[in-house]
This record gives sequence, structure tokens and C-alpha cells, in this order.
Amino acid sequence: MANKLELILHQNNYTLDPSTIHIWHIDLQLTDNDFHRLQDYLNPEEQQRLQRYTHQRAQQQFLATRGRLKQLLAGYTGIAPSDIQFETGQYGKPRLADTTIDDGLVFNVSHSGVMALIAISTNCALGIDIERINTRHNLQGMAQRCFSNQELSSWNQLTEPHKTTQFYEYWCAKEAFLKATGRGLALGMEHCVVDIEQPCFISLPESYQSSDWQLQCVDVGNNYRAFVAGNGDSVSIINKQFHQTSSSS
Repeated sequence: MANKLELILHQNNYTLDPSTIHIWHIDLQLTDNDFHRLQDYLNPEEQQRLQRYTHQRAQQQFLATRGRLKQLLAGYTGIAPSDIQFETGQYGKPRLADTTIDDGLVFNVSHSGVMALIAISTNCALGIDIERINTRHNLQGMAQRCFSNQELSSWNQLTEPHKTTQFYEYWCAKEAFLKATGRGLALGMEHCVVDIEQPCFISLPESYQSSDWQLQCVDVGNNYRAFVAGNGDSVSIINKQFHQTSSSS
């Protein structure tokens, strides 16, 4: 899979080739001008949701991810950002309004710390997850609940700091698949078995076939880990750094 980083200025049109996933790296720290500009893209329901967040950090996270998502989708669809609307599937996974699940232009969003990732592709089930690496006291307990026996045995042989880092790699890889299906944790993280080194899925829950799915690590620096998952043919991954020009609207 190709994996390169491009600096892309906000513009009016983006080209997405078949069997390609664009992964946009978004800075969640907004200037005052950005905050007011992105607010203009929100519909009344989204405005109300924004106001329900009592902490400024949570407001910025929501506004940056939702506003930038609308800006980006506008570039792919030609629809004005304020006119981009969403609907959700049976299990709550969002998609563009008036579209079929996993058909046409698809996207998935994840954020952690001060960074968000927005994955955009076509005609596939798509999921992405990013996590900031934190030293937590309960990683062992979480691993016992969320890892397969095979994964847990391998993970327990590691020493720090590799043990903490690989916990987040397993977590993000599993979460990317669960988000792609739209069914989330209900499928059971422990039933999603991952080979981190390849990377690939060894086995998946229910009727999902590991051979139908692609898994790719996303380079997000030393303090974060991220993976993207999708079904269908082999894909190329193109990482894009969103940069808002002062003249863009």
C-alpha cells in the first residue's frame, strides 16, 4: 500500500481515485476566526449539540471535526459545507444523507488529544481510529477483556514502553474494524484478532471474513497510534494534511 503525506490547501474540489483512501490529518486547535467560520456550517441540531458541551476543549473537538468534515466533503461533492447533511444507520454510524450504507462517497472520523483523522473513500465499509498514548493503570484488565488469548499471550511477553504502545496498536486496529462495520463494541473486541506486524486480520466475528478486509497503520507520530480498516480490493492510502488558508471560507 502506498503511504505518503501531502500538504493540501483547502480548495473546492478533490479527486478520489478508485480503491484509494484519503486520510486527512486535522488539528483540533482552532483560532477564533476558525471557530466562528466553522459554526456557520452547522445546522440547528448541530448548533444545539455544540452548546451542550460545557468545556471549551470538547466544543473545539466537536466543531473542528464536524466543521472540517463538512469542508472536506464539500470539496468531493461540490455541495456547500453548510448544505452537507448526515443520517445514521441502524447502529448509529453516520453517512451522507440520502445515500446507501457503504455505497458512493463514504467517510469515518476519529479524534484524540489535539488531533483528528478523517478517512474518505468510495464504495466500502470504512473505519478509522486514533488514540493518544497514555500510561494507564488498568491496561492489563482492559487487555484481558478485549484481547484474544493469542493476542494476550503475545502482549504479556512485552516489556515497557513497548507493552503500552502495542496495547494502543491492538486497540486502534480492532476499533477501526468495529467502526467500519457500524456495529461497534457489540461485536466483541476479543473476537477481532489482529496481526499487528503485517498488519492484517487473522479472524473476525460472526460472518465477517478476514480475507475480505484490509488493515493499515497510519503514521501519526510518536505520541499517537492509528489504524484504518476497509473491505474490498487492495487499496492505496494517501495521507493529507489539512491546511486552512486565511482566504478560504
